Amino acid sequence: MPSQDDSREKAQKLLFQVEDYSSSGRGNAYTPDGKLMVDGTEYTIEFKSKPQTKSGISTARGFGAAKAKEWEDKTDVFVFSEFEGTDFNGVFTEHHALSYDDLRPIVENKVLKPYFEGRKRYLGMHEWEQMVKPLLGSLPQEIVERIQYTLERGAAINDPKFPWKQIKEQGTKISTAEDLKDFCSKKRN
Repeated sequence: MPSQDDSREKAQKLLFQVEDYSSSGRGNAYTPDGKLMVDGTEYTIEFKSKPQTKSGISTARGFGAAKAKEWEDKTDVFVFSEFEGTDFNGVFTEHHALSYDDLRPIVENKVLKPYFEGRKRYLGMHEWEQMVKPLLGSLPQEIVERIQYTLERGAAINDPKFPWKQIKEQGTKISTAEDLKDFCSKKRN
C-alpha cells in the first residue's frame, strides 16, 4: 500500500473536525493538510499515519533544511496517528499532537544532522560549504549555484522515518476533536 493514502488523511480530518487547507489538492509547493479554527484563531495541521506493524512513521520525500523550514513556518500542529493492522481499515489505535518545537529534536537528528554533516556515501552541506565550494572560485557563479542546488536535493533525505516511540514521548496524546482544540489553545498560550 502506498505511504501517501488519502483515505487515512480524510479519516483523520473527519475525526478531528479539520477542514481541507486547500481545495486544489497536492501540488509542488508545500501546504499543510488542513486547518482548524479555535477561538477565532486558525491553526494549520499536518497529518501523518502508520500501521501498528511499523515502528517508524513516514514523513516526506526530499526532506532537507528547506522542508524542515517549511514545516516550521507553515504548520502549527502535527498529528501523528497509528492505525490497526497493516492495511487501513478505518480504525485508529492512537494519536499524538506535536508542535514543531516538540518535533525539533527528531527533525534535527533524523533530517538536519545527516543533511548538514553527511552520511556514509553522501556529502553534507557543511562539507560542501567548507571544503568544496571554495575550490570552485574560477567557475561562473551561475554554475556554482546550479551545483549547490543539485547537492541540496541530493543531501535531502528521502522520506525519513520518525520513531513512533519518540513521537509518543515528545507529543501529547489526543483522541477527539476537543483534545486537538485544547492542544491548539495551549500551544497559543
